[in-house]
Amino acid sequence: MNIELGILNDGRITMVSDRPFPDIVRRVEYYRDQRLFQLVYNDDELEDQLMECEIPESMVYPVEKSPSVIVMTIVKGLDPLGYKAPLIKVGELY
Repeated sequence: MNIELGILNDGRITMVSDRPFPDIVRRVEYYRDQRLFQLVYNDDELEDQLMECEIPESMVYPVEKSPSVIVMTIVKGLDPLGYKAPLIKVGELY
C-alpha cells in the first residue's frame, strides 16, 4: 500500500492510498515524538495501523495546524472514496 500526504488549500492534510483500507478510519493519531501517524479503524477488532514512514520535517507544521485529515482511496477500477477523520495529536509539542 502506497500512501501519499498532501495539503489542501484550507490547510487540512490529505492522506491518499492506492489500496482500500481494511475499514473506515475512525481517527488518525499523530505521535509528535516519533513523527508517525497511526490509523484507528471503526472496527474495534482490527488492529490499529502504525504508518512505517516518518512524517517529513516540512509536513510537521501543517500537521500541527490541521484539525482533521481527509482520507482518500483511489483504486483503479473503483470509484474514489474520501471522507474526513479527526486528527489527534499525541505527546508534547516542542
